[in-house]
Amino acid sequence: MKKCCALALMLITFSSWGQGWQPQQGEGGVNIWTQPRPPGPYLALRLEMRVMAEPTALLTVLRDTSRHREWLPKSREVRVLARSGADDELVYTLLESPWPVQDRELITRSHVSRRADCGLALKVWAEPDALREQPGLVRIRASDGRWEALPQPDGSTLVRLETYTNPGNSLPGWIVNPVAIKAALESFQAIRRLMEAMPRHQPSLLSAKNLCTATP
Repeated sequence: MKKCCALALMLITFSSWGQGWQPQQGEGGVNIWTQPRPPGPYLALRLEMRVMAEPTALLTVLRDTSRHREWLPKSREVRVLARSGADDELVYTLLESPWPVQDRELITRSHVSRRADCGLALKVWAEPDALREQPGLVRIRASDGRWEALPQPDGSTLVRLETYTNPGNSLPGWIVNPVAIKAALESFQAIRRLMEAMPRHQPSLLSAKNLCTATP
């Protein structure tokens, strides 16, 4: 019960690549690793998959707030609070939890960095005080992470996510972590389906040099 919300939170957020990752059983072409983050009981997750789509398709899926439930089914609401240019967003997310656990709300800021080979990285971190807290909801205060979408020689894209979120309110890690792993695998596969359903505009991103403009 406390599990669904925690994983949903982990999937919206991320952190830099690190050491000490332990491989877990993957599923459907998705690989997954976990890492303890003491003193808290919650595991950081790292996931990786190949997708037959362009790197920009990942950004399209993640930022399409009208279809968030297709890959994040426990999200009741996702809306953009503010934009600062094309690569920066402040987003509010409301996540449902089964009774008697309180629903969670999360406010994240994200920044996209683009590469000359058309790859991209999306950093996301919590900004818990960007909006007044709502009664009856638990505000997530510790959350960060990173997505990467890297073009491959065979025309596929390597998608990586590293994420850690503390859902707060003393939810037990022994309940949250196993279900978080399972739900993360399912959500990653849903993201791949959505990405691969998009039309391809550039059949081979690696066939031309300086195809895209790099940004910090």
